[in-house]
Amino acid sequence: MAKIMSGDSVLPDLSFAARAEQAQPVLEWREIERGPDSFSILCPRDWTTAQSEAWHDWVEALPRDLPEGAFPPVAEGLDGAFDLYAHRLAAWGRVYGILREDEAQAFAAELAATLRLGLAAPATGVRTGHRVPLLDGTKITQTEARYADIEDHACVRDLRDLLVGARSEAVARATRDQLHAALSGITAAIARAEGEQRASLQHNPALARAALKARRLGASDALIQSVIQSTDGLTGDSTLPDWSLQNVEADRPAPAVIVTARRDLIAAGDPSARLAAQAALESGRLWIAFDPDAAEALDDTLIAPRAALNAYGFLKPTGFDIEGFAACAALWTVALDIESHLAFATTPEAAQRLAYHRPIALTVAGLSETLMALSLSAQTEAGQDFAAALMAVLDAESVHASAVLSRHLTPYTGFAAERDDRVSALSQKLYRLSGLKSADLKAHALTRLQTALRLAKPTGLRHVQTTTLFDDPELSLRLGVTLGDAPLTALTVAMEGTDGVFVRGLHPAVWQGLNGDERDTVRTHLLGHRTLDGAPHIHAQTLKAKGLSDFEIAALEDALITAHSLEEVVSPAVLDADFIKDIWGISDEDLHAPGFSLLRLMGFPADEITEAQAFIFGHDTTEGLPDALRQRLSPPALKARLALRQKLESFASAPAASALVLEWNQGVPDALKALAQAADSGLRAIGLKRQPAPPSLTLDIPEFEEARRPAPEPVREAPAQTVIEKIIERDRERQKLPDRRKGYIQKASVGGHKVYLHTGEYEDGSVGEIFIDMHKEGAAFRSLMNNFAIAVSIGLQYGVPLDEFVDAFVFTRFEPAGPVSGNDSIRSATSILDYIFRELAISYLNREDLSNADPDELNADGLGQGHGLSKLADDGNEGIAASHLISKGFMRGQPDNLVVVPFGRKTPKTDDPSLPPEAQGE
Repeated sequence: MAKIMSGDSVLPDLSFAARAEQAQPVLEWREIERGPDSFSILCPRDWTTAQSEAWHDWVEALPRDLPEGAFPPVAEGLDGAFDLYAHRLAAWGRVYGILREDEAQAFAAELAATLRLGLAAPATGVRTGHRVPLLDGTKITQTEARYADIEDHACVRDLRDLLVGARSEAVARATRDQLHAALSGITAAIARAEGEQRASLQHNPALARAALKARRLGASDALIQSVIQSTDGLTGDSTLPDWSLQNVEADRPAPAVIVTARRDLIAAGDPSARLAAQAALESGRLWIAFDPDAAEALDDTLIAPRAALNAYGFLKPTGFDIEGFAACAALWTVALDIESHLAFATTPEAAQRLAYHRPIALTVAGLSETLMALSLSAQTEAGQDFAAALMAVLDAESVHASAVLSRHLTPYTGFAAERDDRVSALSQKLYRLSGLKSADLKAHALTRLQTALRLAKPTGLRHVQTTTLFDDPELSLRLGVTLGDAPLTALTVAMEGTDGVFVRGLHPAVWQGLNGDERDTVRTHLLGHRTLDGAPHIHAQTLKAKGLSDFEIAALEDALITAHSLEEVVSPAVLDADFIKDIWGISDEDLHAPGFSLLRLMGFPADEITEAQAFIFGHDTTEGLPDALRQRLSPPALKARLALRQKLESFASAPAASALVLEWNQGVPDALKALAQAADSGLRAIGLKRQPAPPSLTLDIPEFEEARRPAPEPVREAPAQTVIEKIIERDRERQKLPDRRKGYIQKASVGGHKVYLHTGEYEDGSVGEIFIDMHKEGAAFRSLMNNFAIAVSIGLQYGVPLDEFVDAFVFTRFEPAGPVSGNDSIRSATSILDYIFRELAISYLNREDLSNADPDELNADGLGQGHGLSKLADDGNEGIAASHLISKGFMRGQPDNLVVVPFGRKTPKTDDPSLPPEAQGE
């Protein structure tokens, strides 16, 4: 189809245009309201209103810069927008020599067809900015990118500035929104009033209250007066200005901040890593790369033209359409190559880097839906293997297309200097492909990648990178599926009927992945029975006993189909208000009071309402389903998400540019653990962000009146002095350890160097001495560590809290350092002292925040969990607390109520003939 069609074909056997002709969607004009404005859009009937609105925003941002002599298509609505997008790329493809004249029309038809079929979609790029005009011979230069390391003091200062800036922006944004709402309140107060004095602060109380609110939020009196004057001049037919929408420029996303860090530093929970975790959570734009190459690749990804391929759209009753998915990947590689010539960058340096490296970013969409429809789970090895094989096909096809484009055009400017690295990276992917088990996908990717490697060796690659994972909520909404490795969290969807009423139903992918019996089970559990018949506590009989007739109960039954809660149904919205007032004798004021509940008025307790609600409307979670179904339908946990991302990233060209999303109520310790797990999992880079808190979040902040000081009275006598604090000095005595003492020995290896930690304890289980022994080290170092242990032991025996030693020596950095083996709670340490005092803090202070390993992976204490021992002690066997015999440090994580039961004690001899022989003892 392009110049590349002679010889190796990038896009073989394309049939998307023919498929689009056969599957012509029914189009309709849809009215969409946005604030005070509304507009119409011609779109497919089966699209949701939100999806149509998202596509409308894309159309509004669509560039219309056609080359000279090219004419836009004339179709209406989105159909015309799809043609315009494809026609523009085809026209510029001819200008840049990528497409021949006779091939451009077919290219445009195929590209537009993938948009119509929902198989692919581009992301909205930067509308204006900087780009390198290649047609006039502008020279491309390489800009050297440098990235700060979190161990540098300057980087720590920058992270603090980023954190302060993020908080300032959040406060400013909230204040701005409140201020705009207050200004709108001023205009509304004038609009609701009548007469000549409606704009008078002295005669319109509502206006005065709104003006005072605006003043408290920072509006100057001049601004308040200006708003009053502008509103007072409007006639009754005029549209009131909406200050929340007027003159407010859309927030442009702030640029990403990329820093580098050592894996062991992040895994060890270094203070700088804690600062980075907090800055990432609150700003949402900090990325941590684990090597400079990953930082540069991530930077290229953030400026590259982007598009997503909907894998769920290639799922057929006979299986996954590998050939169609591969052809679509090749087609969009060519499309994004043309886009890379036209794309804008936010800075001149980014524009030069875009022209020099020519990166593009293809990602897979609908992955979670595809896994769900195939009855696979991202938490299982089979599901992760299929996902990795799918990404391998996408990457192999795009790399092959890039190699063919480079053969007929030119490679990216820097390929000559990076040839060995690029060829080596492709060879490593071939090696990793051998470990996959999805036979068909693996075979296709293997064949395509081998051809790409053979082509790339002599002539290079057109792009420095082609595939990655990225996040784009608008693009996800337009395609109607998840993006990248995002989990499918909503198992139900709201289906919009022809009358505009929304009804909940199972997600199509969930329905596809279940068999007959499973469908009934899951549908009933998630959607409920939607009837009062058989409901616990609240059903036709109990409602009749409360005073409702068959007529009212029938009205309730009809409302259950589209309602969302039982309180919504049993309310004045469904039942006649006069009927409610007559039966229960309440007033209009009570009926419309906030928090009014007719069910509670009838006498139904809260727990009965909850049970009936679950039966009628279903459950919000998968709890209660059979274990196999719950595991398949539940979103993957953090560990499984990181494992899936690592597998996908191993076949992508660039690190994932999709931030890991934490819950709104998760804090810095959770973020720090996520960063540590990401570093351990082998990811090349990681970003974090937190979901916004729900609007209903309200903190219970008590108000305390400040103590008022009485006015000073003249007195002649000196007032009596109150003793606030008394300091008593006493001699500190050394507390000796018992001659026979408890303790434990921990053997571990830090950075390949063995270290033995031996502790001694007091009777109460607190530590009183330590010994540090290192083998095969120099005599000077070994002696220094021994004397250091003596100094710490003396300090402990003179009463220095262990916390002080922990705070002083944790996170100290010197060699040996690195991975830790042989310890169930510590995975890495920045020094020997860091490891030792982490171990002591976890064992004796319960400082689990200093743990950076999964304790479930290794339980080497040999004690089990102690279940049932207390019961044995209660059954008549006298026992003693295990803490009297076993080291507290050795027992860490075990219950404190363990006892030692004297199983070996002999039974006293008795001559009682009523007892059986085995009970008469010796």
